[in-house]
Amino acid sequence: MLLKNALLDLLAEKKSVEKISVRELCEKAELNRSTFYAHYGEPKDLLDETEDEVLAAAAEHLFKIGKANDKNAADYMLSFLRYIKSNDKAFRILLVDAADSGFRTKFIRESTGRIVESFDITLQASEEQYIYSYILNGSSSVVIQWIRSGYAIDEAALVELLFRMNKYLLEGVMGEAG
Repeated sequence: MLLKNALLDLLAEKKSVEKISVRELCEKAELNRSTFYAHYGEPKDLLDETEDEVLAAAAEHLFKIGKANDKNAADYMLSFLRYIKSNDKAFRILLVDAADSGFRTKFIRESTGRIVESFDITLQASEEQYIYSYILNGSSSVVIQWIRSGYAIDEAALVELLFRMNKYLLEGVMGEAG
C-alpha cells in the first residue's frame, strides 16, 4: 500500500511512470529497494497492479449497487459517481490525468459498460455497437470533466444531465428508425 500511494503521489506530480525510478519510488514510500524488488520488476508493474485493483474494486462496487438498485439506472449511476468521488485520488490520477492511456479504455469497457447494460432500450443490431460506444465515451468524458472541475455540480444533478443528454440521443436515433 505504501508503494502504491507513493506511486500515485509521484504520478500526481505529473511524472509519467517511465520517468519514475525505483529509487525515487522507494524514497517516497520510505521503503528499501529490496522490498520493491521482492514484489515488482519495475514501476510499470506496480502501476498495472494498482490499476487492476482500482478496476476490480469498481466492478465489485457496481455489482453490489446493481443488486441493491435492481436495475434502476439513475440510482445505480448516482451510487457509482459517489464511489468515484470518495476515491478521488486514484480516479483523478488514473482516469483524468491518464497515467496510463489504456486505463481509461479499460475503465470505460469494464465499469461504465455495466451502467449501459442497465438501460432498458432496444436498438437495431446493426447500429447498437455504435450507439453504445457513443453513449459510453460521451458519458465517460462528462464524468472526467466533472472530476477535472473539482466536482463542480452535485452528483444527482450530473446523473440527471447525463440521462437527459442520452435520452435526447436515443429518442433521436430511435425516432429515425421508426
